[in-house]
Amino acid sequence: MRKFLKRTKDEVIKTITAAAAVLAFYAAVFPLTAVAQEERVTLTTGDGWNLGARYLKAAEGAPTVVLIHTQKSDLNEWKSWFKPMERYGFGYLAMDLRGHGSSFVKPDGSTTTWRAFSTDGSDNEYNRMTRDVEAALAYLSTHSVTAESTALAGSVLGANLAIKTAAMHPEIAMVIAVSPVFNVNDVLSVNPLRAYGKRPILLIAGADRARQYTEFQILNSTAKIACGKENVAVIVETSGFGPGLVNKYNVRRVLDWIKNPRLPEVVEFSTAAPAGLLPGATEPAGAAPEEPD
Repeated sequence: MRKFLKRTKDEVIKTITAAAAVLAFYAAVFPLTAVAQEERVTLTTGDGWNLGARYLKAAEGAPTVVLIHTQKSDLNEWKSWFKPMERYGFGYLAMDLRGHGSSFVKPDGSTTTWRAFSTDGSDNEYNRMTRDVEAALAYLSTHSVTAESTALAGSVLGANLAIKTAAMHPEIAMVIAVSPVFNVNDVLSVNPLRAYGKRPILLIAGADRARQYTEFQILNSTAKIACGKENVAVIVETSGFGPGLVNKYNVRRVLDWIKNPRLPEVVEFSTAAPAGLLPGATEPAGAAPEEPD
């Protein structure tokens, strides 16, 4: 009986030792890599606002995208981007702009919302939101993310803010502008686009709103002159305005462009086939939010 127990014990030890050796081999050949987890963070602007934000660290060598929502909205409008970006290994930093979402405490400690902001003037709170974007860039710099590996993506007001901030920071790699327009609450786009320089920019629009689409066509022409045609890519959907234009069905096209913004000679591609753009499928991009004031 003792011999049987001793033999059984020795066999168990040998089995455990062999299993440990196999595990050690696989750990050496296929090392486990830590999966980045999204964090809730706070950004502090140069003029004292504390902004709520969601941050996911990029995989090594991958870009980080600063996501800038439209007026009367919050960072949750980018939810359809989060999982695809994570699958691509991209990082993201999505913030609630001042007066929006969780960013309602003013520098003096009182509370407010966008409803109290003036929509007039070149130095109104909407124009000061470029400082919110700069706070995001500052936060990323403290986490070893350079501007050269950072893209700005914005929707409507956020698109204008992205173009304007990038014009002031030529080190930023690229911009994705979803439904950019001439003017949102006195945040202008034309002159900043002229100053943007020779960098990649992706312009996204819906073709079903005449005024906005006319403005988009003019911005597209301005971008080709200012940025160089080789740096300008365009996506036009049949319908939609703002964040609804990019959804789970076409977000990969945007992320693929971020990976490779230097496209072939033909840089315009469309699912709407409006005048002057290339034809394709005719699938709507989704419902449209409220137009800019």
